[in-house]
Formats: sequence, structure tokens, C-alpha cells
Amino acid sequence: MFNRTKLQQLILILFDLLAMSSAFILAIYLTRIYHDDLLYRPWGNFFHFGASKVLGLTIIMVFIYQEQYIKRRPFWEELLQIYRSLAFLLLINLGLSFVLAKSSLKILIVSFWLGFALALPIFRYLAKQFMAELGIWQRQVFILGYGKLVDNANNLFVQNKLMGYQLVGVVDPRDIQAPSDDSVPQTCNIEQLLIYLANNSQTEVIVALNQADLIQYIELINQLQHRCLAVLIVPELSGLALYGSQIEHFFGNDQLILRLHNNLARQSNIIIKRLFDLVCVILGLLILFPVFILIAVIILLTTKNKVFFYHQRVGKHGKIFNCIKFQTMYPNSQEILKQLLASDEQLRQEWEREFKLKNDPRVTPIGRFLRHTSLDELPQLFNVLRGDMSLIGPRPIIQQEIERYADKFYYYQLVTPGISGLWQVSGRNDIDYTNRVRLDEWYVKNWSLWYDIVILLKTINVVIKRTGAY
Repeated sequence: MFNRTKLQQLILILFDLLAMSSAFILAIYLTRIYHDDLLYRPWGNFFHFGASKVLGLTIIMVFIYQEQYIKRRPFWEELLQIYRSLAFLLLINLGLSFVLAKSSLKILIVSFWLGFALALPIFRYLAKQFMAELGIWQRQVFILGYGKLVDNANNLFVQNKLMGYQLVGVVDPRDIQAPSDDSVPQTCNIEQLLIYLANNSQTEVIVALNQADLIQYIELINQLQHRCLAVLIVPELSGLALYGSQIEHFFGNDQLILRLHNNLARQSNIIIKRLFDLVCVILGLLILFPVFILIAVIILLTTKNKVFFYHQRVGKHGKIFNCIKFQTMYPNSQEILKQLLASDEQLRQEWEREFKLKNDPRVTPIGRFLRHTSLDELPQLFNVLRGDMSLIGPRPIIQQEIERYADKFYYYQLVTPGISGLWQVSGRNDIDYTNRVRLDEWYVKNWSLWYDIVILLKTINVVIKRTGAY
């Protein structure tokens, strides 16, 4: 019988080996720049070094132990697990190289791991796309539940195409009447699910039930656990700071403890975030200095206006600071705004709702370009240097917006606002204000350096596409 899961694992392993081989070849070429004591043929080097075979086998065994070839994870969570594993193996590898005390080996090792860290996620993505095209990446899944929880589970798992879940049916546990035919419709019942799993054990079941129903159908869930590949439970825990939380158990008892952490309350994390900001900003200012000069000259020549605009924003602990931007408006912008709001009811409602105008007549032609490309926010790098802002954080707000945050302002003031953040990479101005507040709250509750890196990478993509910018 054709085992789709085994084939998926085999293809993922083969593509990982291809990524490993590519990284090794690149490392050979880089090392030969400084040392010519390696064999000339890169493929020959790869198969010549016995250590490379041991290393390759070790990496694959680590990934198998972590169930990377069987479990479906969101892209960024899978990448985080990969990098944690590679960092651990790199430390071991470097330790061995210092024992051997060969300089060419050290360069080879560092080059290999850097290349592998870049190549592996690319080859994993290609492997999944390759299998999707062949129709063998899809894994069948049922959702056990009803109502909004089913929609949430569907959005999290099934709509995430890279995870490869194919929805077979939605099972409402309250429906105990089996249909007369043997087919599995989009909506089915428990009896039909059990019949299907008897012949399709490589299927997963997502349980999307509230707490009361979860307890009521606990025996059913226990049965499903032994009849399918995996049971994924999506509990109702919205609003909790779940990132970095730990699940602990009592021996001989079914009760569990969910240990939550306030990540940004740890002094070490605050220092790490600040160091991350400073390193990135200093590098950014050195690289972008010519861009600063060019924009400043264009503003002076085209608008005869001040280069920088200072706007009061609310920072950490409610402290007011001057947020720096490139000047994008005419000198008499305040008078223009007052006239607009007094004469146009629709614009006034838009201003009261969003605190900005989509087609703002106060904005100069060069200012419109700067806003669409987000270049107007570059001077905020100086705010980061001063400590008023961070690279990643909640969107900086004005005092009038505090009442819009209501009790969620408590979370906003716990951190410094950011140049970019979840709001910016989730649609920016296309996101309504309620969701802006929700995203800011989620970021503060679930902060991690990894998420800052992810948001920073997503920001580059958003700026290039100009998503939601005006």
C-alpha cells in the first residue's frame, strides 16, 4: 500500500541533503580563497571528507528526533526550531575544530553553517512546492467542532497552504445521526469520521471546541488519538501570552500546568532588545547616509520647507517624545486641515476614525512619494538611538488616541513604540483601528527577539510592495 507520509519524509530528507551539499560546495570555494590545501573539485571534497558524512547523518538524525519530517508547523516556527538546532550543532562543530587547531577547517565550518542556514529554508520550501505540484504534499484533516472555532482552525491550518492540510470534513460532535450514503461530505458526524479513519490512518484531526465541550467529548478525543496520525487541539485561550509558555505535568495525574512568562519583564531580554536595536540602527545609518542627504536636498529644493518634522507622540510609560520624520507636508498644513474638516463631513469622519486622511491634500508631491515608500520614517532611526523608540514595537500614537486604546493602553506603555511592528506588516492602513490595538497588545504579551527578526524581514517585503502605505 502506498504510504504518502513515508514518501513525504524521504523527499524532505533528500532536499535537506541537497541543501547541505550546496552549502558545503560554497564553503569549499570560500575556503580556497584563503587556503589552497583543499582538493580542487568541490564534489570531490564533499565525498572525500569522512567528517562530512558523519555531520550530514548527525543533522538528519537530529531533525528526525525533532519530528521535523512528520509534524506540520507554521513556517516561522519551523524556521526557529531549525536555527536553534543548527546553532547547537555549530557550537559543537566549532569546539571540535579548535581541538584540531586547523585554520582552514575553521573557515570551512563557519562558511558551511552560514550557507546551510540560508539554503535549508529555501530547499525546504522548494521541496514542499515540488510535492504540492505532484499532489503528494497534501495531508487530509478533519476539524472536530462547530461555529467560530471551526473558522479559526480552518484559517490557521487549512488556509496556510505551505502546511499542506487538505480539509476532508467538518465534524459536529452534537450530530449523532449517520447519513445513509458512504461518502464523506464537507459536514459529517462522528460515526462517519470513525469509519473514514479506519481506512485512512494517516489523517489528522483538529479539535476546535470550547472548554465545556472539550470535557464532554474527552473520551472521543482519546479514541481519535489512537486512530489517526495526530490530534491537534486548539483550545480557547485567546488573550493569553502564550509564546514561550511551558506545559508541565503532575506524575500520575491528568492535570497540567500552563506556565506563562512576561518576556519583556526580564532585564536580560530588555538588554538584548536594546543591543539588537543599536546594532541594526548603526549599520542602517552608515548604509543609508547618502539616501538621507539626497532626500534632504530634494525637500529643500522642491518645497522650500524644513527637512525634518517633529511630532509629539506617546512613548514608554506614557512619556511624550518628539518623533522625527522627513517633512512631507506644506508649511501651512494645520490651516489646510482645519478648513478641510470644517467643510467636508466625510473627511472629518475619516480623520476622527483613523487620525489620518488617505488622500491628504496637505501632502507635497515629494512627500507623497516618501510616504508611499515609507522613506519619510527613516529619521526615526535617530529616535531609536536616543532610546525614544525601538526598531520593532507598537505604532507610536498621539495623545488623542489614548482613549481609543482604553484599557489596552496599559500594554502599549510597557514598551517603547517601534518604527515597524505587527500593524505595519499586517496590512498597515488597511487594518481597522480595533485590530491595530489588538496587534499591539499581542506583540507586547508575546515578545521575543525571534519575532522582532521576523517582523523586520516582513517589513522589507511590505515596504517593497508598498502595502497599505499612504
